[in-house]
Amino acid sequence: MSVTPDDETPLCFGVLGPVRVWRAGVGVDLGPRQQRLILGLLLTHAGQPVSVGEIVGVLWDQRPPQSAVNVVHRYVGALRRLFEPGLPARSAGRWLLGDAAGYRMRVDADNLDLLRLRALAEQARSDESAGRLAEAMSAYEEALGLWRGPCGGASKLGANDDLAFSVIDHECADLAREATSLALRLERARIVLPVLRCVAEQRPWDEALQARLLLALSADGQQAEAIARYQSVRRRLADELGVDPGEEFREAYQTVLRQDAAGPAEPGADGAPVPGVPPGRIRIARAPSRTEVLPAQLPADLPDFTGRDDAQRRMLSLVNGHVLTQVSMPVLAIDGIPGIGKTSLAIHLAHQLADAYPDGQLYVDLQGFDPEQSLLHPAEALQGFLNALGVPDTDMPASQHARSGLYRSVLAGRRILVVLDNAHSVEQVRSLLPGAPGCLVLVTSRKRLTGLATAHGAHLMTLDVLSPQDARRFLTARIGPARTGAAPAALDEIIERCGRLPLALAVVASRALSHPDHSLTAIARELGDAQGSLDGFSDVGNDIRALFSWSYRMLGTGAARMFRLLSLRPGPDLTLPAMASLAGVPLVEARLLAGELVGTGLIAEHTPGRFSTHDLIWAYARELADLHEDHEAREQAFHRLVEHYQHTAYAASLLLGPESTLDAPAVTDAVVVGRPGDVQEATAWLTADRDVLKAVIHSQVDGGNAAAAWRLALSLWPFYQREGWWHDWATVSRVCLRAATAAGDDIGRAHMLRSLAGAEYALGDNDAAARLLRQALDLVNGLGHRLEQALVYRDLGQVSFAREDYLGAVAYQQRALRLVESLDDLPNQVSVLSRLATAYAGLGRPDAGAALVDRALVIAEASGDLDGQGLCHEALAHGHRARGDLYASLADFRRAADTYRRAGSRMNTVRCLLRLGDSALALGDRAGARDAWQEALDLVGHLRVPQVTELQDRLTRLVEATPASAQGRPG
Repeated sequence: MSVTPDDETPLCFGVLGPVRVWRAGVGVDLGPRQQRLILGLLLTHAGQPVSVGEIVGVLWDQRPPQSAVNVVHRYVGALRRLFEPGLPARSAGRWLLGDAAGYRMRVDADNLDLLRLRALAEQARSDESAGRLAEAMSAYEEALGLWRGPCGGASKLGANDDLAFSVIDHECADLAREATSLALRLERARIVLPVLRCVAEQRPWDEALQARLLLALSADGQQAEAIARYQSVRRRLADELGVDPGEEFREAYQTVLRQDAAGPAEPGADGAPVPGVPPGRIRIARAPSRTEVLPAQLPADLPDFTGRDDAQRRMLSLVNGHVLTQVSMPVLAIDGIPGIGKTSLAIHLAHQLADAYPDGQLYVDLQGFDPEQSLLHPAEALQGFLNALGVPDTDMPASQHARSGLYRSVLAGRRILVVLDNAHSVEQVRSLLPGAPGCLVLVTSRKRLTGLATAHGAHLMTLDVLSPQDARRFLTARIGPARTGAAPAALDEIIERCGRLPLALAVVASRALSHPDHSLTAIARELGDAQGSLDGFSDVGNDIRALFSWSYRMLGTGAARMFRLLSLRPGPDLTLPAMASLAGVPLVEARLLAGELVGTGLIAEHTPGRFSTHDLIWAYARELADLHEDHEAREQAFHRLVEHYQHTAYAASLLLGPESTLDAPAVTDAVVVGRPGDVQEATAWLTADRDVLKAVIHSQVDGGNAAAAWRLALSLWPFYQREGWWHDWATVSRVCLRAATAAGDDIGRAHMLRSLAGAEYALGDNDAAARLLRQALDLVNGLGHRLEQALVYRDLGQVSFAREDYLGAVAYQQRALRLVESLDDLPNQVSVLSRLATAYAGLGRPDAGAALVDRALVIAEASGDLDGQGLCHEALAHGHRARGDLYASLADFRRAADTYRRAGSRMNTVRCLLRLGDSALALGDRAGARDAWQEALDLVGHLRVPQVTELQDRLTRLVEATPASAQGRPG
């Protein structure tokens, strides 16, 4: 019976094909693409939790929008209300559950086709192993009948070939192959052919599956189609991959040609030994030379391996879910910075999987980054592997190509696990890849071996530092619970100082074990005294410096210099233009140097166009900079970087706000300016570099350069205002105001007074805002800066309106209007005209503002100013409300909100949604009010702005005021 907790209407879910949901047998409309994709992802996990990060990755790959998490939450809420139409907002519901681990669906084998298929497959395999072949075939038939196409319709939904979907597709393919093998034995091939054909169409490179299709077609008397199928696949393999068909596919073809489908469909498929090959032995070209000992070359596993649970789950799911069958040869490539634990994970995983590869395990250190030894040539690695597989040196071919061919021949039909450790490049690895589909290859490298994924379908995984919990478990396992439990605060400090880098943690653990009388508190103090350098890790053979130096010594002169200078960065990461400015090189050259640094594993491109690395590697770079770059060179490099941020922030600010009163800063030589193309790019850059830009401002204040600090702060003002970073806005403005005051810089002081007033107004302190604006007005009056005078008057009008001083608001806005009209400043005329019209509405004279809004709207539409158009619609909405026309007011608030969304202006959108909800509630539309407020809350829930509390209170009151009988019905 379907799981229907406290719900009279059962739901059934389908993910073996396009995502489907049925309520009492009737299909449910699942809404937009991304909503269906989220549901599909949750269903593929069959009741297990899916993290929000994983959902974001599937929806947007590596380029999620800033609002990605909020969008996910909104879609989850929409799905919940689809499943339970009367569900109150922000309620968990019965079907889609959420907790700290993520979201999961409450499903079982009765209401999810995937779980039903797995249950039937298990039953079929059990019956087959017990000799109940008819019962097994019946279960296989029923299971295959559940398949409707590729899992979740993921390719059509744009799921970026996500692992969760592809694993299930592999699982269904395996099931089709198993069912076909039994059907051939029972001479019932016809019953599996329809599904087998469809699955094979979806998996053209799956030669084992294609081989079953040939045999099934032949067994059904369709030899002509089988032969045509073989020729088609053979041509496709040759044209698109440049390879010939594998042994299994060729043997199936020969069976078809002999019209001998009743013969063995696959050697050894039913457990019978392969003729001429003793179990557990490896057949090679010269039988007398074969070894009696299976290779077992894995290094010892760590006895106290901890952490990496997510990575292990992903890899084991990939292997255990579908790779252990002979579908294709899986390659798993692990990359990451030095000391991140790539080799430890690969060896630990290999030991876990060793039993699944009974023909042995091969291991080689390719010495890709060891300066003391040259790169291990593939021919040398192949000789070692072939020796281990029983080929003596007397039978060893001379050329690398011939050795690689012999290596693949020896492994044909075998199940061997191969670990290629410390690879330098794809070319070093390529010849060492078996051709046998039953083998598994694990590769580690400091580089991300993208070419291995492109050419060989490798699954790539980049390791990050350990989580805080795993880092604690790591140290506890090595040092012992008694010592770590006695000093939890010191343990946390050590973990922070080590940056959760496994190698650094291992060094500290080694020190603690070497000095059992040395407390963790003392070790933490020593690390703190090192002040972020590597000196705190220098008592165990300089392990960390040595490991980092292996990569550094491989760099060319230019890349080595760039690496040293990168340590001067003020934030956690850098863009390519920032790196070019820091090094004083053209962007093209910077791109090449960055590629060299990424290639050695010293830095990583953690998101497209942004580069970072571990804090300890930055510390190593800083040591090198102090050693090889004089003070003047470091100062010049940092000055170029500051100029880059100033120029780029200014370019971004022009896209976000039209009212800048500053001239563009002059661009000096060797500074590369980032130039965002549109509002979205500008917002994305400012968001990503928000903390960096704050750090730059503080550095300029500390260095006594008040003008540079407040000019950069002024460029950030539109971003802070639009995106809701109001506490940052206030903090930066205060710091720059103090600096400008101390420097006697009246222009800077005036700008920062108005900036701080804006932040205080946004945060709800109208009295402070008014006081600051009056001080600014005194300054700009004395300076004769007319545009700045106009903007101060406009802002005083806004504050007056917020204080319900509508006469004062009108007076201030009229002064502002006279000034901007005299200056012929059209962009600022839009904002002043709209706000003057709003002030008239507050005064009860909406008709006096109608013509003003019309003027403003003409200007805004002519210039394409979306923010200005949004202000105009807001002013119209206020005017309609003042006339008592709530329907017209609601319509204009909706137009304003839509316009602000298109403009990418978060806080303006939120302001309109809040008022839109108020208007909807006044008209009795409770559902409309709830939806508007919920959307607004989703946009600002992560911010510390007054609107969060305001929206939460409105939603709470709405629920409390809703009669219980109405809460179960759609609004």
